[in-house]
Amino acid sequence: MGVRIATGIVLIALVVAWLFFADFAIFTMGALFMYMVGAYEMGPLLKFKSRIPFVVIAAIAATAMFALAPPGAYIEDGVPYYMRYFVAIALPFWCVAVVLVKQYPHMTKWHDNVVVNCIVALLMLLPFLQGLLILRSTSFATDPHIGAFLVISVMALVWAADSGAYFTGRAVGKTPLMPEVSPKKTREGLYGGIVFAIVVMYLAKHFHYFSVYGEDELAWLVAAFGAVIFSVFGDLMESVLKRLAGIKDSGKIFPGHGGMLDRIDSQLAAIPTFLSLYWLVSGELFHVAS
Repeated sequence: MGVRIATGIVLIALVVAWLFFADFAIFTMGALFMYMVGAYEMGPLLKFKSRIPFVVIAAIAATAMFALAPPGAYIEDGVPYYMRYFVAIALPFWCVAVVLVKQYPHMTKWHDNVVVNCIVALLMLLPFLQGLLILRSTSFATDPHIGAFLVISVMALVWAADSGAYFTGRAVGKTPLMPEVSPKKTREGLYGGIVFAIVVMYLAKHFHYFSVYGEDELAWLVAAFGAVIFSVFGDLMESVLKRLAGIKDSGKIFPGHGGMLDRIDSQLAAIPTFLSLYWLVSGELFHVAS
């Protein structure tokens, strides 16, 4: 437990420094590091005999994405409108992921197809990477801290949901949520996590941490609530992959916390779905600036 707590403190300090003290180039490298470590850990979950093939695939995919829209230009020129569609691909994917999670262990044949596995993994990782860059670059030229507060606000929704679910589950949890996928999760924990996340959601809104993504009240509400719900399935989807591959932890990079994917699995779903739902409800997804 001591190792876990110490690692957690270090991780929090690193995330705060990464968000608030690093320039956008360093932030981008940090986001890319998370993406590539996630890709490295993803290989065994996809039943690859070596980690290298998917790392190469992920590197090529990220390079192509950066070639299409160099992140460095986001500060001066803004985010190209077509990158919204790239991130929004995550929304239908995570809807499909909900089905895959709910149908486990009855629907698993898809995991025998290497092409399908690679598509699933890329749809988990790439929109997350692009979503991080879009959030962080928001109003960067005006105030570099605006995007930092925005990123941490969306991430905090997930942290609040996870913490609320953990403590509520331990206190009053009785009804298993999906025992075949994650035996320790309970329905009571889920409800407690949602309530805690809603409290954090409105606190962040009160202090204007959602910035421009809080201007449309309905879009913000749908996006934030949707991010909380889908974050649960981000966690469960990784659990399904680990069970299909017969693996307990995705890695050992963080002592007491497992691997990178174990730390960001919920964020993989939350960040792109937050953006996608906001753009969809506000109408920005289909609005092309002149």
